[in-house]
Amino acid sequence: MVPSNQIQLFGYGFGDFSTPQAALVSAVLLGFLMGAVPVGAAEVLSLLIAGLEPRSIVVPLLLVMTAGHVLGKLLWYWAGTPHHRIRQPWLRRQVDAGERFMRVRPRLGLGALVSLPPFHVTAIGAGVIRTSLLVFVLVAYAGRAVRFAAI
Repeated sequence: MVPSNQIQLFGYGFGDFSTPQAALVSAVLLGFLMGAVPVGAAEVLSLLIAGLEPRSIVVPLLLVMTAGHVLGKLLWYWAGTPHHRIRQPWLRRQVDAGERFMRVRPRLGLGALVSLPPFHVTAIGAGVIRTSLLVFVLVAYAGRAVRFAAI
């Protein structure tokens, strides 16, 4: 029998170190990492969170994971702000793609929700065209929260 204060994933407890507070901190940190590294793993994390017990922690975990994810995407937003100085080839291609997308179709909210193009490209484009930081954070958070909750 797993103690009621332990978080379980698919029937397996995480041990004595597993507390709701540790889960919340982990969700923020993992969300940040998955926002900073554009590999699409945040969707997998949202699926894992959905399987956690107690159920009362699922919504708070999704909300803080989304906050961490948006903080990670801020790195991509800031990569777009000094876009004319970026010389590294891979990052230059990402910045150019983001700039093209946002100049033709400035739909930050749609990018946050459906990830087409990948949201880091949209975040770069938002930085390039100097979207207000507050608008970026609010729209990105709302779009990502809906996306992760739907998943």
